[in-house]
Amino acid sequence: MDLEREKEVIEASRTDPKAFGEIFEAYYPKLFRYVAYRTGNADAAKDITAEAFYKSLNKLHTFKWAGVPFYAWLVRIASNEVNYYYRKKKYEPLLFEDALNATGTAGPAVSPDTLMEIAAVQENMDNNDDFKDVLAALKKLPAVYREVIILKFLEEYKITEICAILGKKEGTVKSLLSRGTEMLKGAFNSR
Repeated sequence: MDLEREKEVIEASRTDPKAFGEIFEAYYPKLFRYVAYRTGNADAAKDITAEAFYKSLNKLHTFKWAGVPFYAWLVRIASNEVNYYYRKKKYEPLLFEDALNATGTAGPAVSPDTLMEIAAVQENMDNNDDFKDVLAALKKLPAVYREVIILKFLEEYKITEICAILGKKEGTVKSLLSRGTEMLKGAFNSR
């Protein structure tokens, strides 16, 4: 979704919450994937992603345009929710395949494309031992490093986009990436 369309939808959503559905459809798979990479837990990712959308809609009146995509704001909210998840451990683990097979669960309805995205994330996790090792090593990193590494290497954002998403300066993001990748290398070299 381009920035102009985003602005139109956000403005319409301020008075008509149903208009927010277009934002939800556009960004749910992407935000779900980000959260799933951060948590490695399908149930938690589904709940956290839904909570991020819920909070963003409820706080939409506080959102101000700053020349960055609305998705950056969603990632910040989701990131805070992931941090809360790790502090409280309020979700029990559930495999992605279990989430796909669940019926009648509460939460937002997901489109077939979203279900395909969930299945793709599960396939990555199931069929790639290196990927599992990387996710396990990422979980051991402090959240600030884990977040920038996921955004850069798994979500493939540019440094400038990561800066916008996290609200950090370019030098800070580069430093976090450098330190985080060194920590990951250290984790793999010590095995």
